[in-house]
Order: sequence, then C-alpha cells, then structure tokens
Amino acid sequence: MKKLILILLFTLTVTNCDKTKETPLPLPAAAEPSARLHNSQGIEYSNKGKYLEALIRFTQASVADSTTGEIYFNLGLMQHLKGNHEIAKNFFKQARRFADGNKKILESKLIEKHLGP
Repeated sequence: MKKLILILLFTLTVTNCDKTKETPLPLPAAAEPSARLHNSQGIEYSNKGKYLEALIRFTQASVADSTTGEIYFNLGLMQHLKGNHEIAKNFFKQARRFADGNKKILESKLIEKHLGP
C-alpha cells in the first residue's frame, strides 16, 4: 500500500509540473567551449522532457562559465518546470544580471512572472 501511495504522489508531482512555452536558450558562439557543449546537451535532454538530466548539464555549463545569462535562464527554466519556483527566481535574477542585451531574457514573460517587470 505504501508503494502505491508513493507512486501516486510521484505521478501527481510529475503531471502537475508548471508548463511554459519558453524553451532553453543556446549560448553565444563566443561562450566557453565546454559550457556550450554542456548547455547543448542540456537543451537536448530538455527537449526530451528529461528535466533532471537537463538540469545536471546546465549546472555543469554554469561551472564552466558563471557569467552567461543564457545558462542561468536555462537553470531557472528547469527549476520552474520542476515546480521549484523560489530556486527558479534566484536563477532568473542571475539571468537578468548577465543577460548582456539578450532580448529573450530581458523580455521573457516567464522571468517577468517570477520577478516582475
């Protein structure tokens, strides 16, 4: 019976993830090469709905390059999709900070939802 309850709770958690039309962002061509590789892998996992794996890859990208807004946006997006909105909010703050003029970050409705205009 305990296993059944755990399975039901897990299913509810997964199916209640907040959806969004926004998708992970690629890195600029001038970004650190290993960060670009990890970020690209994260995008592939995200497109397959494998958000935990994507989150791991985006985290690896952030270790390689901690000053790229797109990486923080992608980390925030994964946390948002997992329902971790406070964590997402912190990543979105960093995304704005390091946006470097990227309009997809600066005009993101998802970021605005978390942080306000």
